[in-house]
Amino acid sequence: MPALYLFNRRTLLAGDDLQLPSLAWGSVSAAQLFLFLPYLLYYTIELLLTSPEENTGVNGDNNSPDYNAMWVKTAERRLSDADDYFESIARRSPSMQTTACSNSTSGFTDFEFPYLLLIYLVGMAIYSASSLWYEQRIFQLSSLGTPTMDLRLRDPLKELIEFKMTFLAGFNFMLLLYGLASTFVFMSGYAQCFPTFWWIAWFILFVTQSVQCLLMFTTLVSLWRVSPSSAGMEMNSDFYQRHVDSLHTHNNAEIAEEMWQSRCEGCCSILAVSTCFLFGGKGIVSHASEGGGEKFYGDIARVLADYFADFGDGSALDVVPSDIGLGFVMLRHMQAQRKMLAKRDALQQTSNYGSSRSGSENDASSSARENALSLSPNRTTLLFRWSSPSARIILDQGGGDSSQTEEAYRSFSRTVLSPSNPDDYALIEEGARFARHQLSIYTWILYYYQFPVTGTFRLMGQSLKAKLKCNNSTNSETNANLSRKSNYEPCLVLPDVEAGVTESNALVEQTHETIVGDNFLHIHEATMLAHAGLDKADIAYASFEAGFYETPYCIVIDRKWKSVVVSIRGSLTLEDCVVDVLLDPSPLDALGEKYGFSGAGQYCHGGVVECASWLHEDLMRHKILQRLLLGENAEFPDYTLRIVGHSLGAGIGVILSLMLRNTYPNLRCICYSPPGGLLTMELATECSEFVNSFVLDSDIVPRLSVNNMERLRDEVLHLIARVKLSKYEIAQRIFWHGVCGDVEPGDLDFLIQQNEDMLYPPDTVPDSEFVRQLQGFETIQQERRSSRGLARSISLYPPGKITHLVKTGQSKKCMHGLAGCITCGASNAGSEYTPIHKENDDFNEIEISPTLWTDHFPNRVCTEIERIARRFGIDTTLGSPPDC
Repeated sequence: MPALYLFNRRTLLAGDDLQLPSLAWGSVSAAQLFLFLPYLLYYTIELLLTSPEENTGVNGDNNSPDYNAMWVKTAERRLSDADDYFESIARRSPSMQTTACSNSTSGFTDFEFPYLLLIYLVGMAIYSASSLWYEQRIFQLSSLGTPTMDLRLRDPLKELIEFKMTFLAGFNFMLLLYGLASTFVFMSGYAQCFPTFWWIAWFILFVTQSVQCLLMFTTLVSLWRVSPSSAGMEMNSDFYQRHVDSLHTHNNAEIAEEMWQSRCEGCCSILAVSTCFLFGGKGIVSHASEGGGEKFYGDIARVLADYFADFGDGSALDVVPSDIGLGFVMLRHMQAQRKMLAKRDALQQTSNYGSSRSGSENDASSSARENALSLSPNRTTLLFRWSSPSARIILDQGGGDSSQTEEAYRSFSRTVLSPSNPDDYALIEEGARFARHQLSIYTWILYYYQFPVTGTFRLMGQSLKAKLKCNNSTNSETNANLSRKSNYEPCLVLPDVEAGVTESNALVEQTHETIVGDNFLHIHEATMLAHAGLDKADIAYASFEAGFYETPYCIVIDRKWKSVVVSIRGSLTLEDCVVDVLLDPSPLDALGEKYGFSGAGQYCHGGVVECASWLHEDLMRHKILQRLLLGENAEFPDYTLRIVGHSLGAGIGVILSLMLRNTYPNLRCICYSPPGGLLTMELATECSEFVNSFVLDSDIVPRLSVNNMERLRDEVLHLIARVKLSKYEIAQRIFWHGVCGDVEPGDLDFLIQQNEDMLYPPDTVPDSEFVRQLQGFETIQQERRSSRGLARSISLYPPGKITHLVKTGQSKKCMHGLAGCITCGASNAGSEYTPIHKENDDFNEIEISPTLWTDHFPNRVCTEIERIARRFGIDTTLGSPPDC
């Protein structure tokens, strides 16, 4: 920071980002200079020193035995004083004494090619030595200063890099052309004059040189395509103010929105085509050709245009990607410090609690207290969270940070679930049971992700086992299936009791298929049954067709729990991703009035409302739930309707539950990793009577909302302003301690000291150009936010009664540590989780963690809930009791 300008054009690198590139480039130059060139020069000079008198017989016969013997003696005499390295190489010199080599050199008198080689190798030595010196100098200058202070120390970088990219790169390119031309012209004649390894080293030298030239050429081309900056690297306050004023015009805001809309649409289309539509995208491509971008990408385009307004373009807030990465690393350290402080305080609470107990409890070890924290009945744990959505860090006009970052966080206590509590036991039991149902609708893609090698054999084995198990009752099962099919086919669409449709308008005949959208191998059906451990007879209906708002779902019978289960798939296709970014809240007034729930003044994620409406219409069209649960002829009148879903499917399930609850009063909804920006607070808490949500540790999706993303951006930028060491020094400190692994509880004091060494205190941030830029950026953001009106002022939250599976321990087994090291901490192997009750507004900060995405995977959520259930003494056996 700021961005490095080359040839008066802005790059994506700052002056303090060049350590690794210079180190890599310098390593290649060092290998060329100290490894390849000495070896190549040795054989070239050896060939030049070979004289005709020493290499011809008395009669001038190069093929005579005397000639060969004399040449070998001469070579041995010349190599007798060489060191061991050259002696080992000289053992291969007889390969040069061939008739072909003698003929190509006219009896060792024509050395045109060796002289050309000598000139080339000397030129390469000069280039490699010069490049090595320049890289050392670039590395040294790039390590000076901090991201925001002492920037003048890196001023010579611009001249060094421009000289390297012009004169040095041009010299290297000319040497490459010279060497290639010489080799192609003379290679056939001199092929036998050098050993095979010499030619391998020669080829490697050419490859490294070609890569260097190619990198320089592509860099220059990419720079040339960037418009020259009239301001260059120097931008004064007057220029800043003019730019900030100009950017607030309506036209500039529209241009930014159109740019982001075009980017999103193009990115989705490219992904669809490049993946051969494996993850959907046909609808995206067709809508792109029809010009439907505003409908699907308008919301996210407006959010991104506001989010990155004057961000990193070199005009207002001059940051580069490495600066953002540094901010995330520092934020992770600060969050780790807050979590460990909370854990220490909680352990102290546990200790104080134990001091009032019996003497034996007072003598408990610290590890026992920690276990008591996570497993004792009715215990509470102390955590930290952002105090309020409106809390922000605002820089004062003096350039310092006038507020305390730590003051924006408040402690709060939440209850740990206990197996001795009947309500907690029932909650975990229900969550563990139906976690397999939310997993099943993801079908073969997730199944082969879990079992990439053995997936096919598992499916074959389960199919064979099912056939053998029910071999004696094939006819009865077939009759049962035919009987069920006769109930659905033909299907009379009954009146929509919730919508108030008259019976006269509902007489429509249609044929119903049990499974829709499967392929000829029935792979969706097979993997769905394998996930949930169900029988084929348990499937009442399944639709695997996907599109905009059309979400795959299935209806299965869980006889063990006497439930009819509607499982709704989460985001998997590109169309689902487009629905995810329909961010503008939709009012629920009309929907609540229509279906009988309190939706007045309430809002919901716009894409979720559209999907839930489609799914409700599809259910009403098929009337499967009515035939299974309602009326005198219902197949399962005493069963409970349970709606389950993961991610986007969880959000759809909540709205669908609100729409169906008047018809099915005993309805239950189980959400796994629900979206954070789903419902306004009032409705999110009111539905907790019948909605249970489960969140795994650092999962980003339940924390994902526009407000949380803005808060994340602001905190990252303020942490960048507080950094007081260079990026290189910070990288040394962090990576030496192990950035991929969790900090041990005993390292809290070390972590606090490390953060203090790397960051200025919030109230003593020195004035800098970046601090002034940040003030202008915050002003722009406040104006953009107010200009959007109601859409940006509504806060949305995850739904229902939330159970948070918090990581409270880590196994010390070698294999678990190896898995964490290989995946840079993204693996949860050996992790221990504790279920804790959380409030809907507790997830108002995005946690920076290696597992923030992997904790969202449905298989991981399912595995950890089942593991906790077994700890509670709950049976997690799959499947329903077989009918056969």
